[in-house]
Amino acid sequence: MGLGMSGQSLRKQFMVQFTGLKRYSRAGAWLVVSFFILQIAAAIWFGAYLLSVPVAWYTVVLMIMTAFFIGTRLRGLNNIVHECCHSSFSEHRPTNVHIGRFNSVLLTGCFKTYKDDHLSHHAHLGDYENDRELAVIEKFGLHEPLTRKTALRHFVTPLLGRHLPAYSGINLSNADGTFFFALKVIYLIALVAAAMLAPWTVLFFVLIPLFYIFPTLNFWTDCLDHAGIVGEEDELSASRNVLAPEPIRSLLFPRHDCYHLVHHLFPQVPAQYLAQAHDELCADPEYRAQPQATRPTHQDIWPSQVSFDKTMPPAE
Repeated sequence: MGLGMSGQSLRKQFMVQFTGLKRYSRAGAWLVVSFFILQIAAAIWFGAYLLSVPVAWYTVVLMIMTAFFIGTRLRGLNNIVHECCHSSFSEHRPTNVHIGRFNSVLLTGCFKTYKDDHLSHHAHLGDYENDRELAVIEKFGLHEPLTRKTALRHFVTPLLGRHLPAYSGINLSNADGTFFFALKVIYLIALVAAAMLAPWTVLFFVLIPLFYIFPTLNFWTDCLDHAGIVGEEDELSASRNVLAPEPIRSLLFPRHDCYHLVHHLFPQVPAQYLAQAHDELCADPEYRAQPQATRPTHQDIWPSQVSFDKTMPPAE
């Protein structure tokens, strides 16, 4: 790499500092999930209201913005599934499993499949033979050098719907157990019934966000996380952080998933601490010099010391 530090040595250096960070209690974990569901429900209600008023240019704009917002909140639920597969969401291990399975029902996925694929991604990052998450999207060329041409291609790919077979669909396996399989069937039947009663509301504010906007955001996020650096031998160079302004992070990267490099280095760190972990790592000059870790214009202005409060998760 031209630098003296590898991901493994950085992990050894900071592992103790990032151990013992407080996860959510059972009640707190379900409260966070409920907060995202309430946002989705409120947005669907607002979308239905927009459909009930006379059509104008601003109502069309608001409908597009509302559908997009719902897609970002679905990403929040998916981010929680991701945290649950690392058992970093709740301090109660069975709660991680229950929430992971419940959220997977809402996203028409399967928690066990997601967990198996994602853990292979951590164990074999960028190895198409064994990294099952990246293997299914190898055809999109995230391993190719990141140029203006490839960046434009990654941007356009979802607009053409080419990503949908890999990123969208309904998983009807029974791998999460009979109860959650039955819950998923009931959920899908409820969607069909709702579509019969309010077809335009369901189309614009449930189906399109769930099966197009949410998968599109996932594809673009995978590109931001790994495009151009897939196959890098050291994990310090194989993922990147996206240090966008805070309002953009809150909308597009719910649950702090913009710190993807930090997560790959320290997957046990609860998501609500990733920003603090990044600041702590930036005290190390070699991490700070990594282009995937920090924006060049901010390399020399990070705080030199951050103290963790390990007893209480930071506020959302």
